[in-house]
Amino acid sequence: MSNFLSELLFPVVFRPRRRIGDFDAYLCIDESGSDDLEITQHPVQQGAAITDHAYVKPAQLAIRAQFTEADSGMPLEELYRKLLELQASREPFEVVTGKRLYKNMLFKSLSVTTDQYTSNVLSITAQLQEIIIVNVETVSVPPRQRQAQPGRTGATERAGQKKAQPVAEKDQPRAKSALASIAGGFGG
Repeated sequence: MSNFLSELLFPVVFRPRRRIGDFDAYLCIDESGSDDLEITQHPVQQGAAITDHAYVKPAQLAIRAQFTEADSGMPLEELYRKLLELQASREPFEVVTGKRLYKNMLFKSLSVTTDQYTSNVLSITAQLQEIIIVNVETVSVPPRQRQAQPGRTGATERAGQKKAQPVAEKDQPRAKSALASIAGGFGG
């Protein structure tokens, strides 16, 4: 379908803009996003696995898109250089796709393709990943004399240096051999 025909059938008002950071894509060839949940598993007893926790992993996104000089307002070489600078800056940015707004994204990889069909456009393939940003806060613990249970809730105190001490052989428990137990004796 030609651009003219697609503009008639799908006016710009209804067409979602594809945007990577501050750059609007002329054409999005494909987008593939994934949102995964990590479910922990721990084997117990006879090999049965239990689950005690689950957490959301960072969103992943793969995009193949094309940019033009007319839409970007700059030469294609400069646009590609700016995309590489965005990757190198390691500053999170937003990505707008046809289905979703992704926040706090970084380029994992960014590649360009130039062939007979894409010589007059910037055709990129980008792998992106969400970064999860957290705020760290430092709190002060009240003095030990103002705490009801300072042994449990008090701050760590300086206790000097500690050295490992060898355990005397007489203080070590004697290991029991499984085969000797069946036979009625003890072994080491």
